[in-house]
Amino acid sequence: MSAGNGSVGGPDQLDTQALANPEKDYSTNTKTKDGRYQDGAIREIRLGTGDEPADMRTVTGFKWLCAYTSILATVFLFAIDGTIVADLQLSILESLGEVAKLPWIGVATSLGTLSILPHGKAYGTFNIKLYFIGCILGFEAASALCGAAPTMDALIVGRAFLGVFGSGVYSGGLVFVAVMTTVKERPIYFSGIIAMWGLGSVLGPVVGGAFAQSSATWRWGFYINLPIGAFFAPAFSLCLPSFNPKDISFAQKLRSMDMISIVIFQIGAVCYTMAISFGGVQFAFDSPAEISLWILTGVFLIVFALATIFHPGVSKEDRLYPAHLMKYFEIVNLQFQVFQCLGGIMMAIYYIPLIFQFTRGDGPLDAGVRLLPLVCMMVLFTILNGWAMPKYGYYMPWWLFGNAMILVGSALMFTVNSSTSESNIYGYTCLIGIGVGCFLTAGISVAQTKVPASDMTNVVGFMTVAQNLGAVTFLGISGSVFQNIAVARLSELLPNVSDDEVLQLTTGIHSTIYEGLDTNIQPAVIEQVTAAISNTFGILVAGSALGFIGSLFLGVSIRIFALRLFVY
Repeated sequence: MSAGNGSVGGPDQLDTQALANPEKDYSTNTKTKDGRYQDGAIREIRLGTGDEPADMRTVTGFKWLCAYTSILATVFLFAIDGTIVADLQLSILESLGEVAKLPWIGVATSLGTLSILPHGKAYGTFNIKLYFIGCILGFEAASALCGAAPTMDALIVGRAFLGVFGSGVYSGGLVFVAVMTTVKERPIYFSGIIAMWGLGSVLGPVVGGAFAQSSATWRWGFYINLPIGAFFAPAFSLCLPSFNPKDISFAQKLRSMDMISIVIFQIGAVCYTMAISFGGVQFAFDSPAEISLWILTGVFLIVFALATIFHPGVSKEDRLYPAHLMKYFEIVNLQFQVFQCLGGIMMAIYYIPLIFQFTRGDGPLDAGVRLLPLVCMMVLFTILNGWAMPKYGYYMPWWLFGNAMILVGSALMFTVNSSTSESNIYGYTCLIGIGVGCFLTAGISVAQTKVPASDMTNVVGFMTVAQNLGAVTFLGISGSVFQNIAVARLSELLPNVSDDEVLQLTTGIHSTIYEGLDTNIQPAVIEQVTAAISNTFGILVAGSALGFIGSLFLGVSIRIFALRLFVY
């Protein structure tokens, strides 16, 4: 094992050499058939037929502008739909009722987004353009279903399909950027995608609140996707190039899809999402339902691992999960980094507005605006990273500094109470935004230079499934922490209030239950709920601390030998 600092020049930083100057030969001109040089760096990306050089743009000028803008638009819509229901829930309840099913509105989308792993495999198999357009059409149809939903059940189904097809759109955007850009410029274009995702995630509650308070009603929070999709339809059709990763028949492509693993993965993902989202919230931790969900999660994880190892019905190259990438310590490390980073920023996006709603009495629009310091810093440093990392060739310091900033910012958020000044909270959130922006987009770019060219789409799936699992995990755990702490403290403060009424107090200070409390009790309620929100940032402290430790090992060349038997 040899150590490095994640910079250009050492044998462990070959990926940064490719990022900094892909045209330069650093060690040898001998090239393998998969597109790698003997030094391990990728100078070109060759799809299945081997005729698409990464350092020669296939789309340029105005056509490239239209293509990239259309990709950004679809990612923006997907991001908005992920958080828009945060401020639509009350309006939806007034229209459709069935309060017991309300948590499923958010969980259904999380379940759908875990389809991103099968999407990644499909993009490496089918025509990328046709599959991407198919996902867009599915996303638009799901948006129409949500907008027209006559019942809560129909809305939940529509939200699930929004997650399924939306994750396909997001994954497709990353794949298109990977195959249409050069190695050197790819980080900055990836930064644009993630910046747009971050902006959409922050604006989701703002847009939702605007529709909820307007005559258009909550339904246009979903219908709005239809005219925007129609506007960009010509760009999808005329500007995006057609790539065919595998030059085989459609029937052969279908047979090469690892359907057994796809079914096992999706069922296991459903069990895991329900267990982590409902534990301590809908189901008691020791309830038969919660225990059963965790047992099923473990069983399907084992079955999925066996299916990956033995890959029945498909070749090793066609198995769903690219387990062979786990032999690269660096990629496994990068996967964890994006897992905790994405999960942390999603948690912050959900709970920072809630602090202001309780302590300052903000409505949905004002609370969403409070996120601007966070998102501005995140976008700024995302773009800075995309420009500077390939220019100077250093990548490990970005993770080290970024995790340090997240750790400091989340630790300070852990100390927030109802009397903490707005300027202090803004400063704390800026630190989190700076840290996230330092490396949120960089992982995929660096990981792609670590693998053979044939694994480009596999890397996208490998990294993006970690993103989605991070969001589900951090939101599920933080939701359980918040509700359990808040309910326990409020029940002690208000012993004569029923459990259902206590739970309603955690939704905001504009509820009928809160307004009916004695004015001398209300400040104490705000203080206890604020403390519960602050405690959720302990999860981000733990995640960023582990991320900081992991970042110390970026640039270390090591194989995970224990896995070689299964992944080679």
